[in-house]
Amino acid sequence: MSRLAMFAALTALAVTRALAAPTAVTTHGPASTSLDGGILAGDVISGKIATELAGDTGWHGANSDPLDKLPAFTDDAGMRGTGLTGLLNDFPAAGSPAKRIQYDLAGATDLAKIQILSGNNGKDGRVFSTTLISTSTNGGTSFTPLGYFQSDPSGTMNAGAIGSTLVEIAESGGGPLASDVTNLRFEFFAVDNTGGQMRDPFDGVNPYTGADDGLSAAFVSPLILEVDVLAVPEPATCVLLACAAAAAARARRRTGRGS
Repeated sequence: MSRLAMFAALTALAVTRALAAPTAVTTHGPASTSLDGGILAGDVISGKIATELAGDTGWHGANSDPLDKLPAFTDDAGMRGTGLTGLLNDFPAAGSPAKRIQYDLAGATDLAKIQILSGNNGKDGRVFSTTLISTSTNGGTSFTPLGYFQSDPSGTMNAGAIGSTLVEIAESGGGPLASDVTNLRFEFFAVDNTGGQMRDPFDGVNPYTGADDGLSAAFVSPLILEVDVLAVPEPATCVLLACAAAAAARARRRTGRGS
């Protein structure tokens, strides 16, 4: 490939990535443990303990085991035997998150995928999730919203059929979800009204979707069983670059040109 052709290809790739956007895919399971096989053990925040931020409302009063709190988000274990894993506090103010946390990564990281697993042995509205994710590339000095992700459309009912919900967030264009990320913030919102009905956390227009779901704000919070952040695999990137370099060398040899 000539340098001009390579430049054109890289430019096209950059434009494609710029036009792409995060896409969320939701999977439901019949039990709280049905989707445990999708947990990404050993991801970049595995075992990390998040920092709770200003505006965090704490935990539901029934959630008293320390291992069901912040450690549960990254323990790669899913629902624990207590049945209260990751149970957030109810009754946050309309439009405000129930929980605000931040993870500081070991270094600037290109992200391939983010997953949020929620669920409940009671198979009610707490199985859903609504999350606002923001990223920083400057050590946490400033943050940019990555997206607002509601696991299910408002009005979705769960009357004992769903025990777990996995939301998988990736780049729709196939490239990195986010590049050079140093810090991640997650804001988890209430999802239910005690009747097993998914609804957004706002009264009136949701500023993230621009729509009014016609329902009062959710005030019952989910059980967040696991949060996974997968980095773009470095070995695969290195192999790709090595292959490109080898191909360029072969082309030079065919044409009789030097380096």
